[in-house]
Amino acid sequence: MSPKAAGLAKKWGWNHVRAYNDGMPAWKKGGNYTVSTADYVRTGNIVLIDLRAPAAVAAGHIPKAVGIPANQLESAKDKFPDSLTAPIVFYSDNVEESIKAVKTARSWRYKNVTLLEFPGAVEWQKKGYDVKTGPAAAEIIYVRKLDPGEISISDFEAALKTQTIPVIDVRAPSEYAAGHFSGAVNISLDDLPAKLDQIPKDKFVVVHCSTGIRGEMAYLLLKEKGYNVKYLKAGCKCNLDGTYLIWEL
Repeated sequence: MSPKAAGLAKKWGWNHVRAYNDGMPAWKKGGNYTVSTADYVRTGNIVLIDLRAPAAVAAGHIPKAVGIPANQLESAKDKFPDSLTAPIVFYSDNVEESIKAVKTARSWRYKNVTLLEFPGAVEWQKKGYDVKTGPAAAEIIYVRKLDPGEISISDFEAALKTQTIPVIDVRAPSEYAAGHFSGAVNISLDDLPAKLDQIPKDKFVVVHCSTGIRGEMAYLLLKEKGYNVKYLKAGCKCNLDGTYLIWEL
């Protein structure tokens, strides 16, 4: 677990707690896989892939699953969402098939790929969740849902163009000086608590950084202080000539 989670675990009375400081990115980079629970699969906005043979799928599958047999996955790349942040969950009767599928999707640069806690459909049924018979869906349909307080990339760019909505750049001054969005005002995250009076409280405000991490922290601070605010959760690269790139992370 993370250092923050380890601290909470100790606070709640657990005595033998260890923190994995390198975190999830290093775990995945090491070739390891992660697991999604049946509860998450039931309620989450995900792409769920049933890797079993069509006959096994027809006998009973998780309702939101799309059927792509494991031996056809390599050739099915074009069926998957354009968004590389789409949460993708695989399941099968063979855990090795699921693990291989996770590695395949990661090789396509998808960032949030897991397998359903094994043995997948069996665990699903143990929890009493519905099972659907007949063929599974053949087409993947995924629409990304914004997190609370998040603004879409398109709406953020619209705010930049109109310049009627205050945009606060919470990066460091050196980052801002190297290139920033036209019209954005720089108030670094570190300086934000002392400079709240520079942000209009009677207007809708948008904050951003270079990845969304500092932007979300700024959003939480401003929200707590009563501001009408949203933040951009995306990668940003601003150039001195005013051009920029924004992409999903």
